[in-house]
Order: sequence, then C-alpha cells, then structure tokens
Amino acid sequence: MRVVKAVPVEDFEFRGSIKDSDVARLMRAFAEDPHIHETEAETLLRLNKTCPVQAPSWSGFLVDAIADYILNQSGHEGYITTEKSRWLIGKLSSDGWIANRAELDLMVAVLGRARWFPLSLATFVLDQVAGAVIHGFGPLRVGQGQAAVPGTISEGEIALIRTILNAFGGESSIPVTEPEAEVLRSINRAVGARTAPPAAWADLYAKAMANILLSEHGYAVPPRAVALRPWTPDVACASVEEHVSECLGNLRTTYHRQTAEERALARLERQRIEIVTGEAVAGIDCGWLTEHLADSRRPSLIDAAVVDHLRLECLIADTWGDDVAQDHRVASATAA
Repeated sequence: MRVVKAVPVEDFEFRGSIKDSDVARLMRAFAEDPHIHETEAETLLRLNKTCPVQAPSWSGFLVDAIADYILNQSGHEGYITTEKSRWLIGKLSSDGWIANRAELDLMVAVLGRARWFPLSLATFVLDQVAGAVIHGFGPLRVGQGQAAVPGTISEGEIALIRTILNAFGGESSIPVTEPEAEVLRSINRAVGARTAPPAAWADLYAKAMANILLSEHGYAVPPRAVALRPWTPDVACASVEEHVSECLGNLRTTYHRQTAEERALARLERQRIEIVTGEAVAGIDCGWLTEHLADSRRPSLIDAAVVDHLRLECLIADTWGDDVAQDHRVASATAA
C-alpha cells in the first residue's frame, strides 16, 4: 500500500489530472522500495482511467511500473503468464474492448517488453485493430479525430499490427499462427470489400500468408521481424499481383527446407513457451491455411497472388495451386 499511503492519489482523482510533479512524487515513492504490489498496480491503472488530463511524463512512468509488475515481480521473469494476461485484460478492457488509445498503447508497450506472452493475449490486441477496421469503432477510432469508416485501414494501424505480430514472435522463428491469421483474414475481407487494398496492407498481409504457407509446406521460417519486414517500392506497382510479387521477392534467401533437427528444436522451444505461459501455441503444425485456400472458390486477390508467387518460385507444388490460380484469374478479370 506504499503508493496509497505516501502519495495523495485521492487528490489526483478529485481534480481529474496528473501533473509532472505528481509523477515525480510517485517515482520517489517507488524508489524507496522497488517491489510493486498488485494493489498498487491497480491504483495506477485506476488513476489512468479517472484522470483524463495527464502530464507527458505519466505515460512512460505508467508503462515502466506496470511492465515491471507483470514481467519482473509476478511469476517467471520476463514472461506474461495466462493468469497475468487475464489480469491485464480485465483491468484495461470492458466486454472485450479496450476503452481508449492510451490504454491500448500501454498494453502494446508491455507486450513489446515481454519475452513471451500467451497467444490469446496477442489475438485480443489484434482484435482491437480489427474492430476499428471492420466496424469503425474502438480505441483506434473513437476520439482520435479520424473518420470511423468501416473497411478502411490506416498506415498507423498497419504498423501496429506488425508490431503486435513481431512482439509475439519474439526472438524465435515462430510462424504466424492460425488464431492470428484468422484476425488478419477478417481484416483483409473488410479492406478488400471497399476498394483495392492499400500497398502497405498488401505487403504485410501477403508476407504473413506466405509465412504460414511455407511453414505448412515444411520450410523453416525466419524471425518475424525479418519475415514481415516492410517493403516500399521505388515506383507504384500496376496491380495487386505485381505488388505482391515484388514485396515477396526471392523467398529462398530467408526460407529454407527445415531439417529434422530444426523441427525437433522448434517443438522444444514451443513446449517451453507453453509451459511458461500456461497456454498452447496453436496452429503451427497443421495445414489449415493450405487446405483452406485449396478449397476456396473465391480467394482474395492477395491470397491468390501469394499462391501464384509461391508456385512460380517452385516453393509449393503446381498441382496444389491449380484451382486457386484459376479462381485468381476469374477474380482478377471480375475486378478489372
């Protein structure tokens, strides 16, 4: 109860603001004893909700304090367990949605500092972006001075998705998982339903789908920061197909056939993560996306372009992609 006793947090809440001098007092209180109790963490999060006027120094202090509590003083150091994931979601959201951008930024910042965290936490944060894109609501649209137009996606939202995906991947070479891909595909359906997808989205989505497909076909994948690295063309491409082909480039420089030893090490790494976080890392060994696209009669332009590129590079079998390629040509002709 150090924060409550040493600093008059009730005064902050009464006036609805946090000043730089208040942050300095809080920092001194924590410096006396670096251990943060759950009650104190909850007090800080409550202040964040009840004090809409906040000094610039508040955000950094809050992230440091909450990250320290979750990652260093509760459970395995550097990891977010399932229990702490539920705690964080419960404190920052209501009915499955985060209330404001500041709290979303707080959660993303904490994830960025974690070595590992549950897959369900990654998909929860991705869902916040999906809500903005698909429905036009949520912390990324409400009160941000941005038109709440469903089916649109901004450069900032695309960058945020990449940040979340990279954070879950960590330093290991974990392919994009089925739960993450489901969110990405729902976003892609919404974006593609209105107009041609933005180049930045086509780049990220194509690389994520290629990452899954190549993993399912027996390739060792690079770390996500490499696999999903953004690409900016020197000149605008004439079509989605051309853009996808250019952004994927020569995948043989970053992907290679996985050896038996690499498969064994990948399984051990995944098992270690599952034990530490208390949650399974789903959707890595299955051929979910391969089967889905092979059975699909109306693949999106980006999905079909990815399949075409992988076939042309001889990374997947020609026979598997025949139906998808035919649907791609039909979809392209219809769009034209």
